This record gives sequence, C-alpha cells and structure tokens, in this order.
Amino acid sequence: MSSIRDEIKVIIFKALPSLSEDTRQQIITTLERSGVESIEDLKYVQQDDISNLLPVIQQRKLLQSFKMVQSCSSPSALSSSSSASSPGISSRAIHSVNRSSTWPETFEVPRDKMPEEVQSAIANNKRPAPDKRRQMIQILVDEIRKYEANPTRNECLIMCRNIVRQYPSSTGPSSADMTPGGKMIGGGYTSLVSQVKTRIENINREGTLKRHRSTRMSEQQQKPTDSYGCTQFQPAPPTEETNESLERKQQQLENIYRQEGIHGGERAEVIHLMKTTFSLQRNQINQTPWPYLFTQKGIYCHFELLTGVNVLHAMEQCIQECGQGIETYLRTKAKNMVALSQNEDVELSLRLIQLLMTYFDENIEGLLILADVSYVNIMCNVIILKMLLTSLSIENHVICEGVQPSFTTGLAAVFAVYYVLNLQYQEEASRTLEFVHRCFVGINPEKGTKAYQGKVVSKKTGKLVQKKVATVNSHVATLIKKTLGL
Repeated sequence: MSSIRDEIKVIIFKALPSLSEDTRQQIITTLERSGVESIEDLKYVQQDDISNLLPVIQQRKLLQSFKMVQSCSSPSALSSSSSASSPGISSRAIHSVNRSSTWPETFEVPRDKMPEEVQSAIANNKRPAPDKRRQMIQILVDEIRKYEANPTRNECLIMCRNIVRQYPSSTGPSSADMTPGGKMIGGGYTSLVSQVKTRIENINREGTLKRHRSTRMSEQQQKPTDSYGCTQFQPAPPTEETNESLERKQQQLENIYRQEGIHGGERAEVIHLMKTTFSLQRNQINQTPWPYLFTQKGIYCHFELLTGVNVLHAMEQCIQECGQGIETYLRTKAKNMVALSQNEDVELSLRLIQLLMTYFDENIEGLLILADVSYVNIMCNVIILKMLLTSLSIENHVICEGVQPSFTTGLAAVFAVYYVLNLQYQEEASRTLEFVHRCFVGINPEKGTKAYQGKVVSKKTGKLVQKKVATVNSHVATLIKKTLGL
C-alpha cells in the first residue's frame, strides 16, 4: 500500500502544490479508509468523500486530477504514447518513460557516490565548498537521469524539496534563496532546482529528448504553437462547416445583436456561434466588426480558442497561489514600493500590477489610466479601480464597456486583447505585460516577442536607438527566477 500512497501523494502535490503536508496526509488516510486500493480506484472518489478536508474549488481540482490520471494510464493512451516515440531516442530514454511517476518522491541521494568532502559535509551538517557542490549536482543529475532522462521542472522541484528537507544544512538555502531583508524565498530550494535543471538541459542540448517528452502528452493536451504562444493563429474551418454556413452564422449573430444588443452575449447560443465562427473571426479580425467579440465572455472565449489557455482561470489561480509571495518580495526591492498600494482593501492583482510597473521602472499610466488626476493624491487606488472596472480601451478607442466583477477580470480582458488583435505591447508597459503572460497566464514561447521592436529613447544617452530584440527580457527573466516557488 505504501507505493500507492506515494503515487497518490504525487498526484495531490501536482494538483495542489501549495497544500500543507498534514492536509495531504489526511486526504490519503481518508482515501484509504474509503477503500481506495489502487490508482484505478480514484475514479470512484466523489466530492463528498473529501468535502471536510478542502475548500470547494480545491476539491474540484483534485477530482479533476484523479480523472486525468485515470485517462492517462489507460491502455490506449499508453500504446499511443509508445507508438509515437521517435526512433532516434535511446533505449535508456524510452525505459525512463515507463518508470513509475512517483520517482521524484522516492528519489534517494547517492551519498556513497559523492566525493569524500561532500560526504563529510553532510555527516557534519555543513555546506560543501562551491566546487564540491558543483560535483554534487553533477552526481545528482547522473542519478536522476537513470529514472528520467529529461524530467520536468515540477519533477525536479519535488525531488529538490525533499533533498533540502532531508539535508537542510548541506543543501539548504543559499544567498540566491534569500531576499535582501533575509527572508527565505519559497521553500529554500529554488537555487538547487535551478542548478539541477540547468545541468540537465545542458546535457540534453541539441538532442531529441525535449521532443521526446512532448510525445508523452496527447495531441489534445498540447497543440503545436504557430505564432508566439498561439495554437490556432490561422485555424481551418470546422469540418462540418463551409464558408457559406459560417457567413450565415455571422449574420445570425448580427441579427441577435440588433434585437438584444450587447446583453445578448450572455446567451449560450451566442457563445456557441462565436466558437463555431472562430476561423472566420481570425480571417476578418482587422476588417469586419464582430459585435459580441468584445464582450467579456467573447474575449475570453476567443483567447482560449486561440491559445488553448483559459486566461481568467490561469490568472486567478496564479495570483491566488503566488500573489502574496510575489508582493512580499517586490516590497523588499525598493523604498518607493513600500509606500505603494498599502491599502488592503485594494485588490491584490491591482497591487501587483502597480508594484511590477514600479519594479520595472515603468510609468503606471502606461497601462492604468486615472479617471481624475486632480484627486490622485486622495483616492488614487479607488479611481484607478473604478476606471478599469467600467471600460477597456485599445489605441484610444473604447472597445469594451460595462462593470467588471473585479480588477482581475478587467486585467484578463485587457491582456487577452493583445493576442486577439495581435498587438505589440506598448513600450511603457512591455516588461510588466511580459511578466504577466509568462508568470500569471503561463504562456512561455521560446521564440519571438510581443514587445515593441522599433527605436526608443536611450535612458543613458537620451538619444534615439534601435531597441535590442530578446525573446525574454533579462529583467523579467531575473524576477521570474527570483520569485520561482513563492
């Protein structure tokens, strides 16, 4: 039963990484008492079985993970994954795919293979010298690759977390895991995860292992990217539709709008028609007006079809899980941030955007427009919040009006429009928006950029210079690395 416990523990951790160890153990114990004896039994678990242990949303997340594990472990999924394997992949790599998914939890440090200096440091609860620590990382990676030739960052995180807990004095937090104020970032294992993952990527460079890992995901889970994070930038029409039928559906949408106005966008029929005509919308996005495209649901729906990401859900989940940690870290970086957005009544997402723009030395008005500048000193946060809750404008044109439930919903809509209309990020807020799409939304393209690529005024010389093009802004990359695991 212990192996089943380990597997369930990993599933719970992947679904709810911020869950405490005690709660995780309570869930496992409850499942055992309910009669769960194998992974296959998880499909019979119902929400009532864990209702007294987790909030409703977390219950649903966990049950969804149970279902996904069940579908991924089916014989058909395994056979398709096996047949999709590239012939150029080594037998060692193929063997690693068939390993138990619980190996990160059960991984043991090969102490007997470590240099004597490292073994002595571990025995005496001391930190190895830098050169010996590098040797330790190399040996760790060699051992890891016996289980999985190209593990994911999440697998490395689980393993490194357990290593730091087992050997806190020898592998615990370094200076890279601490804020300037001496507060530990995340769980104190961020630098170890980074070193392990970097070593693995260096070994696998120019190999086929990255492509190999992607074959383990079904086509439905991971679609090819064709334009900076988009999975359907130029989609084909649905197989059951023709150009004529799509145009008729477009006309049907226009008729509904003439009769019911913007409020018709709440109808399920309208959402269905918007999804069906998605390919036509992409072809006409800058030519023909689509009245229901720039409603809240229309924007979210189009973005999800375009990128495969539920923008509001992704943003809310990240802010809920990591927002407080990111805010705490940002407030340690500069004195002018300490006095910014201190009002707890202001929504966390708004405080984060203000802090991010200050951290990146960007003008807040580059993204947030104040309703009445004369009252800024008195009611700055309220005015900003009220302004963004009532309208959304792009290039000086108001394209979406109506009271939003929260600042996060407005932010999600603003961000989605950059992708829907294929717009570049304005220079005044490009770093903040890049952090949003990489950290909050989880879109991480390997090539290209949405940042402005023209000429800009140099902050050093004051002259007009050509902006350097980088896939990931160095300041954004640094902040993401520093806040990893918060």
